[in-house]
Amino acid sequence: MTIYAHRLATLNQAVADAGLHGLIVNQAPYIFHLSGWMPAPGAPVFLVIGPRRAILVAPSDPEAPGRIWDWSLRYDAWRSDALTPAVDQAIIALREALSDAGLHSAIVGAALDALPASVVPGLADDVRLCDARHVLFQATLIKDAAAHQAIRERVAMLDRAFAAAALAIRPGASELEVYAAIVAELSLALGAPPVVECVFGSGPRTLASEPQPTSRILAPGDVVLIDLFPNLGGYVADYTRCFVVGAATDAQRRQHLALEQALAAAERALRPGVAAADIDRLVRQSIETAGYGPWCYRHHTGHGFGVLTVEPPWILPTNADLLAEGMVIAIEPGIYHPEHGGMRLEGNYILTADGCESLAGYPATLTECR
Repeated sequence: MTIYAHRLATLNQAVADAGLHGLIVNQAPYIFHLSGWMPAPGAPVFLVIGPRRAILVAPSDPEAPGRIWDWSLRYDAWRSDALTPAVDQAIIALREALSDAGLHSAIVGAALDALPASVVPGLADDVRLCDARHVLFQATLIKDAAAHQAIRERVAMLDRAFAAAALAIRPGASELEVYAAIVAELSLALGAPPVVECVFGSGPRTLASEPQPTSRILAPGDVVLIDLFPNLGGYVADYTRCFVVGAATDAQRRQHLALEQALAAAERALRPGVAAADIDRLVRQSIETAGYGPWCYRHHTGHGFGVLTVEPPWILPTNADLLAEGMVIAIEPGIYHPEHGGMRLEGNYILTADGCESLAGYPATLTECR
């Protein structure tokens, strides 16, 4: 059985466990996960998985490394008369695919928030649609060896990106110049232009919620917080490092050391059978013990990732779910001090049989860019 056939079997089992008759998959990362083919942005693409067969609805019949569909239904996304929008053409083909897959009048799952707005009413007479985001999450919760290796390679690309950022950070440089250096390095590492999603703030902007790179000029003593979470050729890498323009103050070093200790506490505890809430508690307690309780982060302690940036398991105080071998997890404690700056430190881990494998290669210490 190929890796893609195995992934489809895992998904089919999750569909059955959820009491569904079939599934419509239209999120490009999940289609990539199931077939090795990444749909281009633009015209909608649907993979219909039913009891009779799997059918791809797309503007073309792609060459996929793991072609799991029995056949594809093509629609004309670029009609010269422009009278029928592409999504309407796709809905006509999608209705035919649902019937051919044995799903007419059946209970069919889909990630409803990811479907084009006109699709749900357009299928009202054909199937009963139910939200199935949890089914897709369940089917990709435990990553296989191929996904593990792909994620290792993507995290190594971020290692290079952070090294490029450290070289670009200097007094007088702008946030955008540093960001451009990151994008250039990731383009070379990936061999294609990436979409680099991030959180990027310097100086007082490290205390903002989800800051993005701007033309702000870096000054000596500024903390620079860079959280990179791009999808690089179908898989995500997601970790965070902090830098200081010039020499750090003792207070900045102590604050970052508290994050290093909190992340180390998580690493020691990460293993199958541990509750997500216990990891959350250990990390927060470490920061409080170091004396930074009033400025401890309010966001999650961590999350899974893989084909999406944020997937289960959620590392939260209320999540009693147990971690399992094969999960891929990011842990990201933060301290947001109004005087010394906001800092976050994030690691990426694969859960092994008796612990975890740490993936991030760029040093987890505070980088002083002199």
